[in-house]
Amino acid sequence: MTKLEISIVVHDWSPEVLFECLRALSRSIDKAHVDGQLAAATLWLSYNGRASLDSSQVESEILECFRWPFHLLLKQPNLGYGGTNNLIINRHMLAESSSDCAERRILVMNPDVAPEVDAISHALLRLRGNAYWGFVCPRIFDWAGRQESSGHKRYPSLAVLLFRLLRTLNRIPALVNLNDRYEYRDCSTDSLLPGVELCSGCFLIARDALWRDVRGFDEQYFMYFEDFDLALRARKLGWLHVYDPSVRIRHAGGDAGRKNSLHRKMFMRSAWSFFRSHGWRIWHIPLQDRHLTKVDG
Repeated sequence: MTKLEISIVVHDWSPEVLFECLRALSRSIDKAHVDGQLAAATLWLSYNGRASLDSSQVESEILECFRWPFHLLLKQPNLGYGGTNNLIINRHMLAESSSDCAERRILVMNPDVAPEVDAISHALLRLRGNAYWGFVCPRIFDWAGRQESSGHKRYPSLAVLLFRLLRTLNRIPALVNLNDRYEYRDCSTDSLLPGVELCSGCFLIARDALWRDVRGFDEQYFMYFEDFDLALRARKLGWLHVYDPSVRIRHAGGDAGRKNSLHRKMFMRSAWSFFRSHGWRIWHIPLQDRHLTKVDG
C-alpha cells in the first residue's frame, strides 16, 4: 500500500496559518486513508528561521491539529527553500533502498497551503493511473477559496517576468496576452491537462522514483525558480507532469511582484540562473505545445 511522506519548511513562524494548514492536511490524509489510497503518512516539519521556539510547546500544538506521525526539526540551517527541503528528502526520505519504496509518494508543500479534504486522495489516484506521470499540479485558490491562480505554467520569457514584476505594465494588451499564454489561460481550468511544462513549488507531489531521478532541488536557487528548474529537469528525464483540477488547494502566499525589494532581487537573481541553465527566451511563448497530449489514466 502507498505511503506518503511530506516535507514542510517554515521560515517565518506564523502559527495561525501553519496550524490551519496542518489541520487541512490531516483531514485530507484521513480522507485518502478512508478511500484506500494510502496506508501510512509521515510529516517532516523543518524550521530554519531565527526565532527561538519551545519544542515541547510546538509538539503539543501540532498534536492538537495533526493526527499522523511527524518529525519536528526546529534548528535547521537556512539553505533556502530547496536546500532545506533537500536535507529531508535526500538524507531521510531517499536514504532507503529504491526497491523498498516503489509505492511511496513524496509531497513537498508550503506552510501556507491548505489542501481540500479530497486533494490528497485525488492526487494519489492520479499517480496510479499512469506510470509516467510526474508531478500532479493542483488547482489553486486564494486563502479565502474564491480567486484562482495558475500554478502550472509554460516556459517563461523575460518579457512576461518583467510584466509580473512591474504591475504598471498590465495595461499593455500584448503583455497581458503573453502572460495569459504563460499561465495556460488558453486551456480550461476545469479539464485534465497532461504535459504541462512547469509546476508550482507550493504543492509538489510525485513518486519516490521521480525524486530519486532529479536528486532533489538544485541548491543554486535560494528562493524562486527552484520549482521550475525541478519540473524541467524531470521532464527531460521522461516524466510527464499533469494538471488535475480535482486536486484543489488554498494558498495564502505567492506573487513575487508584490514582495518587498529583497524578495524581488532574489527573484531576479534566480531568474538569471534559470535562463542561464535552461535557455533564454526574450518574448515569445508558444501557444500550442507540441508535447501537450492526452494520456489515459
